[in-house]
Amino acid sequence: MKKRMLAWILASLTILSLLAGCGGKDTSTPSNGSDPASGSTPNAASDPSGSEEPKVLKIGISADLMTLDPQAHAHNSTDNMFQMIGVRLFRRANDMSLVPMIVTEYEIVDDTTWKMTIRDDVVFSNGDPLTAADVKFTLEREATDASLVENNFWKGIKYVEVIDDHNFYIHTFDAKPDLLSLLAKSGGDIMPSKYIEEVGMDEYIKDPIMAGQYKLKEWIPNDHFTLIRNDLYYGDAGIWDEIVFRPIPESSTRVSELLTGGVDIIDNVPPNEWERINTSENDHMVTGDTSRILLLNIRCTEGSVTADPKVREAIELAIDKEQICDELLQGAGTPTRTRVGSGVTGFNWDLFGPEKGNLYNPERAKELLAEAGYPNGGCPVTYTAGRGRSLMDSEIAQMCAAMLTAVGFDVNLQIVDGSVLSDIWSSKTNEEIIQIALSDSQYDAAYPLIHYGDFNRVAGLTDYDNKECQALYESALVNMDLEERAKQMEEIQAIAAEDRPHVCIAQQKDLIGVSNKIQFSPRMDDFYIPNEITPAD
Repeated sequence: MKKRMLAWILASLTILSLLAGCGGKDTSTPSNGSDPASGSTPNAASDPSGSEEPKVLKIGISADLMTLDPQAHAHNSTDNMFQMIGVRLFRRANDMSLVPMIVTEYEIVDDTTWKMTIRDDVVFSNGDPLTAADVKFTLEREATDASLVENNFWKGIKYVEVIDDHNFYIHTFDAKPDLLSLLAKSGGDIMPSKYIEEVGMDEYIKDPIMAGQYKLKEWIPNDHFTLIRNDLYYGDAGIWDEIVFRPIPESSTRVSELLTGGVDIIDNVPPNEWERINTSENDHMVTGDTSRILLLNIRCTEGSVTADPKVREAIELAIDKEQICDELLQGAGTPTRTRVGSGVTGFNWDLFGPEKGNLYNPERAKELLAEAGYPNGGCPVTYTAGRGRSLMDSEIAQMCAAMLTAVGFDVNLQIVDGSVLSDIWSSKTNEEIIQIALSDSQYDAAYPLIHYGDFNRVAGLTDYDNKECQALYESALVNMDLEERAKQMEEIQAIAAEDRPHVCIAQQKDLIGVSNKIQFSPRMDDFYIPNEITPAD
């Protein structure tokens, strides 16, 4: 059970992922044939036009960074930045398959021991070499510091045993079939242990030193953050001299900035703006699949009105998900009842699609509220949603609130800026309902299903406590039989769909506005990979 078993695991994960994603986005390689994370882009620094002017890529995004701590977030914009300035042991290729990044050799020694070798030419942007000691520091911090947002996913790592500068063992408490997926996700960006020991973590996160293709030049909160090429990167230079991210919460403002040339790419373009962009001489729309699920996070906390399962069922039956997808998202979403996306290993197909994912039945919703003690309506719920954090989020919230009101809920709708919503979510200060869109950065159902399988993850958020789900989840986490493991994940989804700590509304698509000056195709993980975005010929 050594290298051959590892190859089997990787092949199985890839096959399952591809089967789940049949009919999805175009996964062809970029037109320049580059492999951005491995640094294999030939002549990447050359300017096709022959101009000496700096090549600057400007991206308009919905939400700002949350932090400069590489391990203290679960946020797309923040993760996007760190995957540009950092390196991970493994990464996701354009088709979402797992491939090594700085690892050169690896094998399973036994169920709880993995041996790995890393490149000997990787240095941090301050010139310090990246060694196994840095891997040890990074992984053990994430695995042992319970204050970190993603700690629950990493705590299965027991310790890292350093052999020498470039060889090490990863020891886990139990068998961990998703370890390689974990090493490719947020939180896995290798940090410089020697430098952090010298300056302290508090000082480090003011200006994080990392080893990626780019490095952080500056961050002006709520205005922009700028990356510049890292000349010490082990691979070929990045195509762009600078990459500027501009957080622009208002959709209409993002569109205007694209049309006037203020940015080159914008995310979350609302349907009512598609034609304006597509008819522009200078810009166009592109779409792609994502693992992002728009959902209502519902408190099951004792004493809350939504602790009653009949109330939670009434919420789902009151909402016409197909109408939301047709009228607001205009086809850029598909109704679903599962937190797991259709391109993710372990996805339950029985909970997806207009006929299966949409349970709309307002009359039954009224009956359920009556059975719950509200025969004349008036069931009070506070419903919090963001503005500009995800596609059509405020409009969807308004439609959902109207649907809930129609069956007898007394809805206190609170729409806040996307950054405020992120703060509410991370601090677990939400009330009965909070609307949020969540992606799966690990592309394994173990990542989203932690909301049902690990009470520590959701304590203070949903407070969902189902012992059957927890037992299935704990078993799946250590199950090296990937087919059986996938069935366990599907069963968890079926149980959660009936218990409704989440009312899942839709799996969303990427809707991206792009300048004609560049070539770009969205990835399923929502990442902007610098060398996959190229100047137009």
